[in-house]
Amino acid sequence: MDNAKTSLLEMGFTEEQITNAINSTNSYDIGVLLTYIENQSQDNPQTQTQSQQQQQLDSISKYVNEEHVAILMSQGYSKNVSEKSLLLSNNQGVDAAIKWIEEHKNDQDFEEELQIVGSGKKISPEEAAFKARELQQKLREKRRIAEEQAAFEQEKNRIASGKAMNDVRRELEEQKKKQEALKAKREREQFLKDKQEMEEQLRREKEARFGKSYTQQQQQQQQKKYSPIELFELGIKQIKVAYPPDLIPDTAFNSLSLILKILENIYKNPQEEKFRKISLTSQAYLNKIDAIIGARTALDGLGFIQNDGFYVFQNVDVSILQKAIAIVQNELK
Repeated sequence: MDNAKTSLLEMGFTEEQITNAINSTNSYDIGVLLTYIENQSQDNPQTQTQSQQQQQLDSISKYVNEEHVAILMSQGYSKNVSEKSLLLSNNQGVDAAIKWIEEHKNDQDFEEELQIVGSGKKISPEEAAFKARELQQKLREKRRIAEEQAAFEQEKNRIASGKAMNDVRRELEEQKKKQEALKAKREREQFLKDKQEMEEQLRREKEARFGKSYTQQQQQQQQKKYSPIELFELGIKQIKVAYPPDLIPDTAFNSLSLILKILENIYKNPQEEKFRKISLTSQAYLNKIDAIIGARTALDGLGFIQNDGFYVFQNVDVSILQKAIAIVQNELK
């Protein structure tokens, strides 16, 4: 706090401006305070103090030897560099000025014009040099703060840009997963369709072989009769096969988790009608049951039917729910 306030006071800002900046920004960072004060001064010129408005920058030309300036300029140095080197080497002559130039030629503000804050009073060359150094230091500090602020903003923008790229990359990966899931679903549906066509072809071949109608009803009569819990388990296994977690992550897990929740609610509240049904238009039903291969097979086999806009559990014997719950819990392990 004290360091920031002292630095700003040395740069010519008033205590009132500094206090107002601290209270407004709730910060003691010199860069934040300097930015706030400058913005306030630009937006409200009336807020500048009278002493600041009266301050004027004077040239240092009248505080250096004109002949020495001419000599240095004849050697290829600019007027700004010649005058500055003479003043800041305490007007000790051309040799001292050249020595100063060699020591400071790599300074960032080497070619900038050096000025002093005029007070309206005549001052000595020594006092002018002191004031010039003081102003130069303030300008350097101001430039340093501005550069640090710019670097901070650049880093912040870089991080924000990186985050945006990560969001785009994540979105593309999610789209790819969805496309793979849709492809797998279509392949599974095509597989089931081909299987049905093959079974139909076998049925016709049996009709031709045995010389009599081999109807689908007869075929079903010869098939094994499945119990509700066996049909349920068959549907659950279809879900796991159709949506392998390494290819289509979370799909089977989300569907099985919803089925488990529905069955547990019914088992714990067998007389509560609201727990025995799920809306056919709900997103949970549409995305995690109706759109999932095997989910309807499992719940239909267990005793769920469509009724008046709901998918309703009609089986009065809820004892099978305990077995069904155990099957799902085992698949979720």
